[in-house]
Amino acid sequence: MAVISFHSLEDRLVKNFMRDQARGHDDLTQPYPAPFDPALELITRKPVTPAPAEVASNPRSRSARLRIAEKV
Repeated sequence: MAVISFHSLEDRLVKNFMRDQARGHDDLTQPYPAPFDPALELITRKPVTPAPAEVASNPRSRSARLRIAEKV
């Protein structure tokens, strides 16, 4: 799964979702939650951002963030 986000709020949602799915996130609403196996493996720890040359030729790309994860 590859997701490109253009706003920090979008990126935060994507980052948290991928992190939780890669960790085997527990349901913290239950007193004794059952952990589940990770569903994703993170390919990129940090978001991929456009190079300075890309930003120079396409100013709209400056806020783009690419995050990649693989389904396990």
